[in-house]
Amino acid sequence: MTVNNIMEKIAELMGAHGMSVEKLAHATNIPVRFVSALKNGEFSKLPAEPYVRGYLVKIAHVLKADPDELMGAYKESASSSKSGQYDKLPANRFQKVVFTRGIAVAFAVIMLIGAFFFFRLEEILGFTGLDVQIPAATAQELFRVSGSVRPGYLVTLNDEIVYTDEQGHFEKDMMLEAGLNNLEFKVKRFLGRETTIVKQIYYEPIIQTIPTTNTNG
Repeated sequence: MTVNNIMEKIAELMGAHGMSVEKLAHATNIPVRFVSALKNGEFSKLPAEPYVRGYLVKIAHVLKADPDELMGAYKESASSSKSGQYDKLPANRFQKVVFTRGIAVAFAVIMLIGAFFFFRLEEILGFTGLDVQIPAATAQELFRVSGSVRPGYLVTLNDEIVYTDEQGHFEKDMMLEAGLNNLEFKVKRFLGRETTIVKQIYYEPIIQTIPTTNTNG
């Protein structure tokens, strides 16, 4: 064959062996859409060149052709389809490459920073996940404070360390004074931002009255 067009080469070979696109696809185990794209010169529908090379080797084997000749025709045809009379190379091709890489690096950095802030947003904004229910008033002098916080956070209650379990649950007994008591929680992640949350509870002791005895007989 003297033609250098991959489409004409494949069409001529298929005609010589009485092959249709479907039959050739079945014989080579190549998807029909890729055989059709090669035959019709639809190079944008083909996968990367290493895959195309493998397809042409299979086609050459079935159609009794030279795989190197087919590959050469494919490269020439694909190159011609990508270029035209108005195509121009940039004034400085190396500068374009550097610019493109710079954009890619900048984009990657922005994505990393965005991911960091996305996953650390709650911590940065002070969302500690503290959940503690304190009643407005109690008659118990020894009051047990219980609640939960995000796992891994450090908690203090009125400047005393509160120990949490692996799920962030905690309990702590507090001695209350008569009247209004402030419960100041300080929550932070190790080397992270500290958040202060104040709860209030009113302690009103129960006054027990001693019954009087009647001495009049």
